[in-house]
Amino acid sequence: MSERAYLVAEQSVEIETGDDVGVRWRTLTSADRTPTGQLTSGVCEIEPGGKLDLHRHPPLELYHFLAGSGVVTLGDEEHRVGPGDTISIPGNCPHAIRNDGTTLLKLFYVFPVDSFSEVVYTNL
Repeated sequence: MSERAYLVAEQSVEIETGDDVGVRWRTLTSADRTPTGQLTSGVCEIEPGGKLDLHRHPPLELYHFLAGSGVVTLGDEEHRVGPGDTISIPGNCPHAIRNDGTTLLKLFYVFPVDSFSEVVYTNL
């Protein structure tokens, strides 16, 4: 697929879910779905009490938090996060997120890969 300028409206993208409790996401850019490459991005929402379990994957990932509050685990360390915070997660670094707040935790994520299908998760 050739790259070109591309606009995507978040609300027009299908919501996806997995095995993690209270977690849903929308893949906004991914070469297998959009005329984009080099970066895959999306938004993730975690309900109060929900969590993205500890996992890792080879590519680097960035989280930028948009709303809510929670805790991100990076290896053996925990970090409080909220709106305006950005975390860079090196490839293969074990990480998890939990929403310990009372409102929706929302973040924007980015991988430096063409397609989300290139991100191979290993649950820990």
